[in-house]
Amino acid sequence: MKKFFKNDIYLLITLLFVVLIFKNNVLFKNCILHGCQIFFQSVFPNLFPMFLINDILIEYNFMFYLNRWFEKIFYHLFHFSNAATYIFCMSLFSGTPTNAYIVANLVKNKHLHPKDAGIILSYSFFLNPLFLYAMLTTLLQDSKLVFRLIAIVYSVNVFLAFFKRNYPYQNIELSSLEMPQGISKVLSSSIPHAFQTLIQILGTMIFYFILCEGFHLFIKNSQVNCFINGFLEVTGGLVKLNTLEINLILKQFFAILFLSFGGLSIHSQIKNIILEENIPYTYFWKARCMHVALAVLLWGLTLLI
Repeated sequence: MKKFFKNDIYLLITLLFVVLIFKNNVLFKNCILHGCQIFFQSVFPNLFPMFLINDILIEYNFMFYLNRWFEKIFYHLFHFSNAATYIFCMSLFSGTPTNAYIVANLVKNKHLHPKDAGIILSYSFFLNPLFLYAMLTTLLQDSKLVFRLIAIVYSVNVFLAFFKRNYPYQNIELSSLEMPQGISKVLSSSIPHAFQTLIQILGTMIFYFILCEGFHLFIKNSQVNCFINGFLEVTGGLVKLNTLEINLILKQFFAILFLSFGGLSIHSQIKNIILEENIPYTYFWKARCMHVALAVLLWGLTLLI
């Protein structure tokens, strides 16, 4: 019964948006073009090279070297497996959803168990630091506040990793990995795979941009509209938040909520990337809910200091 009710809701919303698209054709066309512009200006130039770089690093056993350099630190702190150390370090550098791409590739190449991948994905959620700095600087106009919020959002992932330190990873011996293929063969398989993933991300982004625009037609309250935008798509939420005439404390609060949860757009991107490898998504969802609660708590404590 619940499944049929959910299907009816999806059907009703879809039909409603079909009507809206015909009624406000120019508005939604501009919305799609705006989504494509953001993708090709900001997302594609950052993600495409990172996808290729990660495929090459994995193929040429960079995990082995990284694990040898940091094994003692990460094992004693978090009891990380070989793959967890690599994914956590690369996620800090390359951000999300690149972490999901790395995880899916490791599972595909039999270097990581799907359940382990779901656990690792739950605490390797790092939005690109350059993106965070640019958006928060525009929003808060205070570098100290910006670095404080970034530190809070990042540190919660460290806590989540520590919380999972007793999880029994199925460690794969890196020394048993096969010899790498030639660089041309790696690129010939990596490039189509990267483009397929990027097209999924583009489609997901545009879908959520359209959703945000549709809700904007019905909801005129700017604060409610901002919250819905941030819940659906973090970039749009932060942009809307910057236009609100509210005090700085509330702006920080909303920013923490949006950045900790990540937005349904990023959730959908990650879910699409890991779908083929049967990696459980539930761990990521639960971790983001915990992330929101812990980040808000930490932020509240910083206000008392």
